[in-house]
Amino acid sequence: MLRIIVITLTFAVLWSIRWLWFAGPNQAVIENWLKGGADIAEYSDIRQFGFPNRYDVTLNDLRITDGDSQIFETDVLQIMRLAYRQDHFILAFSNDIKIVGKTITTSQNRASIVKQENEVQRVVWEANDIVLDNGATIKHGQLAIIVPPKDRVITLYLQLSEIAQNGMVVHENAKLQIKVLMQSPPDTSTLANFVTSLETGFISAEISNPDDVEQIKQLTEFRNIGGITNHFPVLATLWN
Repeated sequence: MLRIIVITLTFAVLWSIRWLWFAGPNQAVIENWLKGGADIAEYSDIRQFGFPNRYDVTLNDLRITDGDSQIFETDVLQIMRLAYRQDHFILAFSNDIKIVGKTITTSQNRASIVKQENEVQRVVWEANDIVLDNGATIKHGQLAIIVPPKDRVITLYLQLSEIAQNGMVVHENAKLQIKVLMQSPPDTSTLANFVTSLETGFISAEISNPDDVEQIKQLTEFRNIGGITNHFPVLATLWN
């Protein structure tokens, strides 16, 4: 019995040392990626919890801007990963977020970032009970973004259910596939580099709907979401 207690305590101490050893670098990676050597992101504070099995980094009042352009705002952003998985992050946002200056309200708002085989990065954003600034509502939305390494084409898959305007459902389901062609592969090394590479590298976007071509036209009733659509015409197409 004493041997079991000693082994258990030894393992607990070693695991605690391991968690503390990697906690600092984990938070530093996130901070450095956000700052990226440029004054593009700001937040009021950052802290890390999650012991013993996770690293949960929480940022409060996160604001991402590019000059006079407001790119993204959230009161709370949690970046979580399991202690034994360095290639899979879960992101949880506050229910009210702003994208290019427009408010999106949800009941649940999460995303995941996974590095797959061959260094392909997959980002999946999912939200429920979405309310847009123009009054349109969406029961459930999911956006998957595939970013291959050293490839100029980013693929987006958008799925929306129960899209309503003025309280009436206008689409039960909508699916869009968007292929965005860039001047060069997006630079994901830092947030600043990523935003810059998207703004300066956009060439064109090809939008298709596997179910109903006419939905593309009808989904352009949403109003313009900001000046950033000058850089990304695909956003104007989806949200005007």
